Formats: sequence, structure tokens, C-alpha cells
Amino acid sequence: MILGPRALIWSLPVALVATGGCLATRSDIDKLQVSVATMQATLRTEQVRSDSSNRVFVESVARQLSLQFSREFGVVSDSLRRIASAVQRLQGDVTLSMHDLRVQIATVQEGVGQSQKRIQDLRTSVEATAAAPPVVPPRVAEPLVPAGVPAGATSANAPPAAQLFVAAIDQLRRGATAAAREGLSTLITEYPTHEKAAEAQMLIADAYAQEGNRIAADSVYALVINKYAGPPEVISRSIYKRAMALKEVGQTTESLKLFQTIVDKYPRADVHDLAVEMIRTLKKP
Repeated sequence: MILGPRALIWSLPVALVATGGCLATRSDIDKLQVSVATMQATLRTEQVRSDSSNRVFVESVARQLSLQFSREFGVVSDSLRRIASAVQRLQGDVTLSMHDLRVQIATVQEGVGQSQKRIQDLRTSVEATAAAPPVVPPRVAEPLVPAGVPAGATSANAPPAAQLFVAAIDQLRRGATAAAREGLSTLITEYPTHEKAAEAQMLIADAYAQEGNRIAADSVYALVINKYAGPPEVISRSIYKRAMALKEVGQTTESLKLFQTIVDKYPRADVHDLAVEMIRTLKKP
């Protein structure tokens, strides 16, 4: 067994006594005390050296850990700075994109609002024009015969054309579509070249549409388009109404052709802008 420094110090007197075989002298005790003091000094020196070595080691480890931490922290800091910079750029890009998007939305909303107002105004104008009765001329003793119609071309008992037209308009307003169609048919038969003949034919188609008879309405609208040369407003409205009827039954291609006819041939018609809007709507994916 190896003795430690302190055990060695306390064992010296015993060893001296044992080796001498007798009691220790004063000189021996002095020497022993010197030896003990020397040993204690040596131990203190060794302890100081050991503490110093431990301190140096601890400091070295601490420095290494500090350097390693600094390096790792520096890497983390650089990563965080790059992430923060990327986030800031992203926020700036998003802010600019949102601003541009808001501007575009505001522009679109403004355009849509103007278009809707224009369409509403045009629709109101079309409905008012179609429903408004014409000015009734003063009644005369003889039936109203338009210029170019030979004398005797009308029946003796036929009412004036204007009277038939006004009565038919009133009946359509009241929902008496059959009576309105009868009066309009009489007008067309008795006054085939009258200025209201084409419009009367269109109103017959409107009456069929009001009754829900789409096939008959489509046929009469086509008759107006193919038979009469004018007036342009009546022809363009008939084309528009037929195109809308075709759109409602899913015949998009045919309705687009009719809307395009209005755009190409009737640029001044009151349904021109409505046709343009319908073309844009139908062509949307």
C-alpha cells in the first residue's frame, strides 16, 4: 500500500523509534521537525503547482469552450442576420405587391362600376324605348295609309295603323299577349309597308317570349332580322333579343355570332355596348 504525503509525515516518528530501538533524542526530534516542515513546504508547493496547473487547465478549457461558442454563435448570428434580411426583403416585396394589387382592384372596381352603370342606363333606355307608346296622330276619318301603299290596299274596316300599334302596346303591358299579337298581326297584314311594321313584328316575338314560347319567339325574331331592312334600332334589338334567348338555352356559339353582328353592323345602336359586354362575358374561360 502506498502512503500519502500526510500519512508519511505522521509515520516518520514511529519509524525513527522503531529503527532506533530506543527513545528519540532532542536532536532526532529537531531533525524530525525540520523534515516535517520541509515536507509540509513541499506539499504546499506541490499543491500550489497542482492548483496552478488545474487553473491553467480550466482556463484553457474555458478559452476553448469560449472560442467554440463564439464561432458557433457567430455562425448562428450570421444565419439569423441572413434570415432577418430575407424576411425584410420578403416583407417589402409583399408590401409592394399588396399595394399594386389594391391599385389594380380599385381600378377594376371603378371600371366595373362604370360598366354596370352604363349597362343599366342602356338597359333602362332600351326598355323605356320599347315600352313607350308613340305619339298618336290626330284621328282622321279615313284609315292611315303610309306613303307608297296604293289606295284600296287596306281593308275598309281596318283601324288606323297607329291606333292598332298603341292598343297592342297597352295590351302587352297588361299581359294580354294574345290580344296584342292579334292587333299587331292586323297592323302587319293591313299596313305591310308602314314604318311600324318591323317593330310590330318584333313585338309579336316579345309577346311569344312573354308567354314562354321560346321557339315561336326565336322564329319571329329571325323573321324580323331577315325580312326587314330597318329601322336599324328595331333590327339591332331583335338581333340582341334573339342572341339572349339563344344564350339562355346554351347555344353560346350562335349567340356570340349575333352579338358580333351588332358590334360590326350597328355601332350606334343602343344595344351596341350591351353586345360588347356579353361577348366579353361569354368569352371568359
